[in-house]
Amino acid sequence: MPPSRALLLVGGEQVQVCAADPATGTLTRTGPRAPVYTAYAAVHPRLGRRRVYGVDEAPTGTLTVFDAGRAGVAVLEQVGSQGSVPCHVAVSPDGRYVLVANYGSGDVLVYRLDESGALAGVSDRVRLPGSGSGVHPQRQSAPHPHQIVFTAHDTLTVVDLGGDALPTYRLDAGRLRLLHTHPVPAGTGPRHLSGRWVLGELDPVVLALPAHTRHPLAAPGLPSAIVTSPDGAHVYAANRGPGTITALATTAPHAMSEVAAGGADPQDLAFVGDLLYAAVPDADAVTAFRRMPDGRLLALGPALHVPDPRCVLPLA
Repeated sequence: MPPSRALLLVGGEQVQVCAADPATGTLTRTGPRAPVYTAYAAVHPRLGRRRVYGVDEAPTGTLTVFDAGRAGVAVLEQVGSQGSVPCHVAVSPDGRYVLVANYGSGDVLVYRLDESGALAGVSDRVRLPGSGSGVHPQRQSAPHPHQIVFTAHDTLTVVDLGGDALPTYRLDAGRLRLLHTHPVPAGTGPRHLSGRWVLGELDPVVLALPAHTRHPLAAPGLPSAIVTSPDGAHVYAANRGPGTITALATTAPHAMSEVAAGGADPQDLAFVGDLLYAAVPDADAVTAFRRMPDGRLLALGPALHVPDPRCVLPLA
């Protein structure tokens, strides 16, 4: 495999590592796959693809540690998430902790990591504050963390879909201390955060912090993922239902454009250079797009055919 081709981890019914062709966007599997359902994954900041952490969104969830290199994927460890429906995972910038967002049980779990990136026990577990906003009773009757984002080496924000809130914590010696909570408009159902841009799932909108400036998506749906372009000039939001990806300029007048995702339910997005990849489970494919100079996306078609892809993660 040419060494110039960047690696991308694709998770879903199975986990595999693929090499991205910078000319065509095509993804080519590099080695054996691991038959472990993986909804989201994160890579160790120091050890890179030698240590990748994945969660499975199961009612009784698990956290799996992988070695994901050019030779394929190997499972190293698997433990319980000590909560239900773990939907997101993040590694602290210093590589000492991995955090799991348990959507179903409304809590965040902190695992210690040793120098090799192996799990070294639970150091904390916190339930998100509040009792849910209640605007959408079926989804907001309790806190539901959907994403964990480190904003500094010891500070992180949790995106709470159930509480319409963004609680911020300090991670100190493996313990989480609540610093403050930033509310978002009731009924937003925030799902993901990228920089100052919040993606609503229950209200299909991109909110600009801190003023909560609204940028509604063109069609109703259940937005799923938001990413910022490498140059910071645009954010891109996937919308399940209409099956679209929206480009939004980050500077006024905030021009928007839209492209078909290649299926009805795009689940995750990731950039590899100027290539944007979308995991589209209902199409059993990862689709590829070329980002043009004006921020618009040029569809390149399916980059990889794979059953039920759920996440795409660039590997260092």
